[in-house]
Amino acid sequence: MHQAIMQVVVLLLLLVLPAVVMIVRRAAMPPVKARLATLKSVLTSKPQFMFVTDCATARHLLVRGGRAAAGGGGSGSFSNRMPSMSPSAFLSGRAYHNINSAPYGQLWRALRHNLTSGVLHPTHQHGYAPARRRALRGLIADLREQQLTNGGAALSASESIRSAVFRVNSTICFGDGVDAAVVRAMDDVQMELVLALTSVQMFMSVSVPFLVASRLVYRKRWNVLAAIRKKQEELYLPLIDGCRRSRRGHSDEALTYVHTLLGLQVPVELEAVEAAGAAGGTQQRRQQRSLEDGELVGLCSEFLGSSTEATVASLQWIMAHLIKRPAIQEAVRWEIEAAVDADAEEVGEEVLGKLDYLNAVILEALRLYPTTARVFRQVRQDDQVVDCDGQRISVGTTMVFVLDALGRDKTVG
Repeated sequence: MHQAIMQVVVLLLLLVLPAVVMIVRRAAMPPVKARLATLKSVLTSKPQFMFVTDCATARHLLVRGGRAAAGGGGSGSFSNRMPSMSPSAFLSGRAYHNINSAPYGQLWRALRHNLTSGVLHPTHQHGYAPARRRALRGLIADLREQQLTNGGAALSASESIRSAVFRVNSTICFGDGVDAAVVRAMDDVQMELVLALTSVQMFMSVSVPFLVASRLVYRKRWNVLAAIRKKQEELYLPLIDGCRRSRRGHSDEALTYVHTLLGLQVPVELEAVEAAGAAGGTQQRRQQRSLEDGELVGLCSEFLGSSTEATVASLQWIMAHLIKRPAIQEAVRWEIEAAVDADAEEVGEEVLGKLDYLNAVILEALRLYPTTARVFRQVRQDDQVVDCDGQRISVGTTMVFVLDALGRDKTVG
C-alpha cells in the first residue's frame, strides 16, 4: 500500500513539475532576464584581434595613434595591454603583479624603470663578468664531459647552454654564494613552470570571479601550479631574506636584482589611497609602499624565466644559422683567431667589442628572431586609435604587433 502511494506521488510530480517550471519562467522578472542575456553575451562573445605586420602601419598606430588620443581630448595613451596574467598574478587573485602582468600605470612604470636602470643598465654589466666567466668554463667542461661520455657522438648542447645561462641569471638575481644544488633546484622548478604554462592558459585571461570557477573545474592543473609556486617560495624566500640581511656595503659589489627590489618604493594606486582615506584609516598620507614577499617571489621568477628562455632561444637561433651557413661560421672563426692569441683558452670580454662581424651576426639574429615575438595593445574606452584610413578602432580590440614580421625586409625573399 505504501509503495503504491509513493508511485502515485512520483507520477504526479512528473506531471506537475514541467508546468511549474514553465510558469516560473514566464513570471521571471525583466531585470533577471536582462542580466542573464548580458551574461550570455559576455560568455559567447569572441574577442577581436588585429595583427599588424607592416612597419608603416605599426608606426601609424603607435605614434600617430597616441597623438590622436592625446589631441582628441581623451586620457588614453594606447599603452594598455590585454589582461593576461602571469602565474604569480592569477595564483594570488591579481593581488601580486610583475612587469608582464601589471596593467599600465604607476606600478608598471616603477617596476620597469627599476629593472632598466638597475641590473640591465650598461654601467652595471662589468660587475657580472666573474659570473659569466664561471658559466662559460662550466659550459665548456660540460660539453667536454659529454664528448668523452658519448664517444664522439653528437652533443646535446641546448641543456648545457640553458644551465650556463641560468647560473649567470641566478647570480645577477641573488648574488654570489648561492649553493650549486639550490641553483639546480631553481632551474628545475623554472623548467616545470615553463612546461606547465601550456596547460593552464584558461587561467590567464579570465576575470577574478570566473577564476574561482576555473579553479574548481580544473583543480588538478591549479594544484600543479600551486605546488610549483610553493617550491619557488621555499627556494627564493631564504635567498631574499639573506639579501635583506646583507645590504650592499661597498659600491664595487655587483648589484643584484633582489637588492634593487628591496630598496624600491612603489607608488600606491590612487584608488587604494582614496579607499583607505574614506575608511578613516591613516594610509592616505602614505603614498608609497615596499614590495611584499609574494611580489618579490613573482618578480624573481619572472626575471629568471624571461632572461633565461629568451637568451637561450637567441643562442640556439644563432648556432642554427652558423651551422646552416658554413661561410659565415668560417668568417666568425677567422675574426676570433685574428683577435686573440693562438694559445688562448677563451675569448676575453675586452675583445668582444672589437669583433664587428660577430656582433653583426648577433644583431641580425636578434632582428630576425626577436626575444619577444609579439607585442599586445588593447584599445580601451579612453583611447582614440584610428587606422590608416581614418576609421576609429573599436574599444576592446586587441592589436597584435608581430615583431618578427616587422623586422624583416619585405624586398628580400
